[in-house]
Amino acid sequence: MSDVHNPGDATTYNLASPLKAIAWRPVTGELLGFSDGMIATIDPMSGEMTDLEATFMDDAMIGEDTMVAFDFNNKIDAVRAVTSAGDNLVYFPEGFGDNDERAGSVRRFTSLAYAEGDAMEGTKPMIFANAYTNAINEKTAGSTFQYALDAETDTLVSLANNEGTLKTIGEITVDGNPVDLAPMGGFDIVSASEGENMAFAILQMEGADTAGLYEIDLETGAAVMKADGMGGITGFAASLGM
Repeated sequence: MSDVHNPGDATTYNLASPLKAIAWRPVTGELLGFSDGMIATIDPMSGEMTDLEATFMDDAMIGEDTMVAFDFNNKIDAVRAVTSAGDNLVYFPEGFGDNDERAGSVRRFTSLAYAEGDAMEGTKPMIFANAYTNAINEKTAGSTFQYALDAETDTLVSLANNEGTLKTIGEITVDGNPVDLAPMGGFDIVSASEGENMAFAILQMEGADTAGLYEIDLETGAAVMKADGMGGITGFAASLGM
């Protein structure tokens, strides 16, 4: 990975460097990317990445062949990365909290698993996308709720942050029919104000050559196609604009 040195302490990289996932940071309007061992800001116009020099704790690295889901919890202004292998990580940006020792670091929390008594209890999840509600531009939210997509169970689920607990909300359906999700694509929620949330996902079905953009009903998992003809997408971030 070649680098171009700019004035200042940061190093800027070309977007050809491998990224596993992207997410908007609502508070600042920055686009962030996640790759193995690096958190970076991305210039959406040029594709240049600036390494934020995050410290990855010893147990916070992930496997090469895993899909990463990545989204900001806009209540605390920290970003969660969960993976198809069950990893549960959080990046706490520089300046997080009041002298919080976690600021500037990526840390591991409890691995993902379905809750006791859930219909999918005992099933090993394959989470490939996650999204928080109340992603309100230029401010933090009073509350958030995290959703995720599981390609193993083909369901929309809730995800209980650091505890890693998954609960089934409903099957992903298109035109009333259940689907077989491939573990790739993306998921995001745009929020005009607190409590006003619209969910969108790029979904690719197993065996299909292309993916589509869908609006997702967060109460049922029902998906309505908005556009098709996409393919090979492993990350997705949506914003109402800053």
